[in-house]
Amino acid sequence: MNADEILRNMEKNSGEVCNPLILTSKIMPEWISRQADEGKFVMSMPEVPPKYKQLIMISVAAALQNKQCTEYFIKVGKHMGLKDKEIGEAILTARFAMASTIFSSAEDGFKSMVEESK
Repeated sequence: MNADEILRNMEKNSGEVCNPLILTSKIMPEWISRQADEGKFVMSMPEVPPKYKQLIMISVAAALQNKQCTEYFIKVGKHMGLKDKEIGEAILTARFAMASTIFSSAEDGFKSMVEESK
């Protein structure tokens, strides 16, 4: 399949194709088949159900603060049947994980503060 056929197939299966993918197809059409293959590969792996994989993609995009990808992954998730509460809970979970990492990034500073106070 050529890039346009792959994009039409993606739209049929997910409800939408994101603009960066469309633009990339115009610059490097040969890359689109690789992206599609990688998506199929990830979604075909058996241990994590597709629903959870989509929630992971939503959470990662939100954590990376990529508004466009977050919106796109949410739309795809809704197309897959994800509920609003599931999506919201996934984003809150990502927020908690990100907030928790601040302690790790401050570890050396905390350590020196504790040692200074001895």
